[in-house]
Amino acid sequence: MIAAVSQQSTHQAGERNVRASWVHLFVLLLILTCGCNIPWPEEFGEITGTASNRSLNGLGAHRRMWELAGAKVLTPQKLSARLSKIDTIVLVGSSYRPPGQLARDWLEKWLQEETGRTVVYFGRDFDAVQLYREETIDEVALANRERAQTQLSSREATNYIQRSIELPESTFCRWFFLRVTARPAEYATFKGPWADELQGLEGSWPVSVLLEPPETDRKTQKPSWMTGAQPALLPARTFYQGNDGEEELGDKEVQRSVWKADELSDVEAWDSEWKEAGSADVLLAGSDDAPLIHRVTHPKFAGSQILIVVNGAPFLNGSIVQPLHSKISELVIRECLPAKRVAMIHYDESGLLINNLESGGETDFGIQLLTVWPLSAITMHSAFLGIIAFAVLLPILGRPQKLQPRSVTDFGLHVEAMGRMLFEARDLKYGLKSIADYFVKVRRDNPPDWVLQLEQLELAKQTAKEEANLKKIKPDKNASAAGPTQTEAVATLSPPIPAADPSKPTNTPPPDALS
Repeated sequence: MIAAVSQQSTHQAGERNVRASWVHLFVLLLILTCGCNIPWPEEFGEITGTASNRSLNGLGAHRRMWELAGAKVLTPQKLSARLSKIDTIVLVGSSYRPPGQLARDWLEKWLQEETGRTVVYFGRDFDAVQLYREETIDEVALANRERAQTQLSSREATNYIQRSIELPESTFCRWFFLRVTARPAEYATFKGPWADELQGLEGSWPVSVLLEPPETDRKTQKPSWMTGAQPALLPARTFYQGNDGEEELGDKEVQRSVWKADELSDVEAWDSEWKEAGSADVLLAGSDDAPLIHRVTHPKFAGSQILIVVNGAPFLNGSIVQPLHSKISELVIRECLPAKRVAMIHYDESGLLINNLESGGETDFGIQLLTVWPLSAITMHSAFLGIIAFAVLLPILGRPQKLQPRSVTDFGLHVEAMGRMLFEARDLKYGLKSIADYFVKVRRDNPPDWVLQLEQLELAKQTAKEEANLKKIKPDKNASAAGPTQTEAVATLSPPIPAADPSKPTNTPPPDALS
């Protein structure tokens, strides 16, 4: 039984050590991944999470400016009836594609429901990472400068190819005319109503693709698939999969608006789109009158507005640090005030998701439930704790096996059992005698020195204890050899007799009666 208990405790201790090793390994990996070895995130348009602040192309700083202006910033995943209490919607596209036709219709309907609302859209044709590398390439060591220049050229080429694929030709998108044939420019001086507030500020605004106001003189510049002419950049063909209004649930309750370069497929659609366009006024233009920010208004959403910004230079983390872009971002926010609730909606090349359900019947599906309050507040914490629990409870590698039981002929079992019995006896003298007998009778040898020393020490303690007891009853050496008298013995063994009171009668016999 003692051997079984010892075997079980040894097995449990081994399991604890293995689990502790896995926990230590997990913590070490976590420290390594959270340190300086993490690559610098470069995601474009991130508005939540760590990347929104760490990425040069993130919008964490711009979001903070909204909050400092007194607005509460929300980050919904789709256009839905829940945005009825929102004052401003900021569209953040991580691709070069503008909002699709269904998304534009939905947003204009949202604008006309109440006055004082604003939709802000800015183009994708700006890379804060590329700007940062251009500004800091002279600070790279000479040994690595050629490699840095190669990486910069590679990133610039990648951006150009992606833009050429997604924006093959100039076209019209109702809120603006998207002109991809504009000559790249960098503006440091400006014109327009906002220009006076930007004078003397450090910084410049690079522009490659223009988002021009919907002016009628651009109406005649039809794309090649309508005129049959040779395309300006790339052959006019569909580069995208899926159609605008792709059904998600088998009906039209939830749709996805995907923009395509040839969404206006014929002249009739082209003329209809121009007819639906509103009027525009330029708020900020470059020194050559190139429109940088313009406002679109329409009688059907009177009292509300659409702000179109040529690209995201005034909003991204890597460029908003320049006084010029910081001031432009401030002017855009001021134009939207008094906005109390702002929705920043991020979308990618798959387009904007639209939920047509009423607010009372709107529900989230699948993993989207984890992004809705209050589950969104505990999702990441629960996932992190789950990973730790998994690491702690992770079994030993390989199939579990039972330890081989110890043989009953193992002399170590006898030693352990004998030691436990001697320990439970609590008798040192008996234990030492048993050990000495073992050496004499079994091993035919003299007991070891430590046993003899302990025996002598125990004998000395016993002798001292006996002498102390004898001293308590042994008479004094200076006393008479005859020993104590009978009276002294009685006085020693009997309590003292109190003195008699002469005023009271007594029954005590006379002294000669005791003799």
